[in-house]
Amino acid sequence: MESLQMEQIKELQEENQPPVNNKVLIASYSEDEALVSAIRESGLESEWMFLEGKEDEIDNVFNFLTLKPAINKAIEEEHGLIIGVEPNHERITLAVRKYKKGSFIVLNSHQVAAILLKLWLDSDKYENLICVKSIHTSDLIEYMAIKSGLNCLSEIIEPGELKNAVREIQKTAENEPICGFNIDQQVFHSELSFSEIILAIAKKENEYREAGLTLFDYLLEIYQEFGFYKEKTITVDISSKTQKTHLLSIMDKIRKNPKYLESIFPLNTITDYRKGSKISIMTDKVNSFAGSKENILKMESTNNLSVTFAPTDSKMTYYISIKGGMTSKEKYADKNKEMDEEILKVIQMLNRGNL
Repeated sequence: MESLQMEQIKELQEENQPPVNNKVLIASYSEDEALVSAIRESGLESEWMFLEGKEDEIDNVFNFLTLKPAINKAIEEEHGLIIGVEPNHERITLAVRKYKKGSFIVLNSHQVAAILLKLWLDSDKYENLICVKSIHTSDLIEYMAIKSGLNCLSEIIEPGELKNAVREIQKTAENEPICGFNIDQQVFHSELSFSEIILAIAKKENEYREAGLTLFDYLLEIYQEFGFYKEKTITVDISSKTQKTHLLSIMDKIRKNPKYLESIFPLNTITDYRKGSKISIMTDKVNSFAGSKENILKMESTNNLSVTFAPTDSKMTYYISIKGGMTSKEKYADKNKEMDEEILKVIQMLNRGNL
């Protein structure tokens, strides 16, 4: 507890330090000449760093480990923002400072999606904007879209397939602007190029920096307006026949009689992507949509928790989203940890078979 207080004091002291390097550090797995040229011609103060990527480009996503060389460089040279870009699949991630000269936090795909959607909402440029998201992308995005009056479509989108998913939507919405987000960090806007999306992020960071803030403050403002959401992806090995049978039987039980969960998991809706149905537990109303070959099931509780089951032959992946109360910059780490513990309880309950 004492060490945490000392860390918070240190961060508050760092908040009042002189401005950091104005150049945005852009980290990429490949040198895309057109993108580099577009960024340079824009006048954005930036510096590029090229990372070692994987042989299969589809696996070139960003995380703390892959961005570590860029983070080290940014700390040494006092850059305020790192934008990770993967041009071939149009992926973006952000590493932001909590304070002007504080440590870096690597944002996940859900948080980047929230920042971009808020930027586009605040611009008032895109009337009748349609939001397309992976079913595994945070419930926060759907809530932001619906609360802002947008049509939000949650789709099963494979890694690297965001543009194809959007093309399907465009067949029936040719004249409407469409934005999209995939769980693998892909982003899309029908009226913006990839470089323009990057520049909009950098512009917002510069605006906030002039006010002594960072994009982390912008994210906290989103949480304040729409609620603090926490997401977690958990993968469990089901190569053993016993474990596989057990976990798949849970999905079957939920499909057959979802109300049996009410005493331990107060359900609101069950969405069965294989059958193409969303059932309201309270009213028994069924909303139908085009089904899929994928055996994916999502349950949403009345207390702002959702769990999506996505099994394969050897693995069960849980995508979990939980909504908590308001948080501040100083209490963010504590709140984050608290919500992680809540998610862990749900996973333990699932794995023990308490459902």
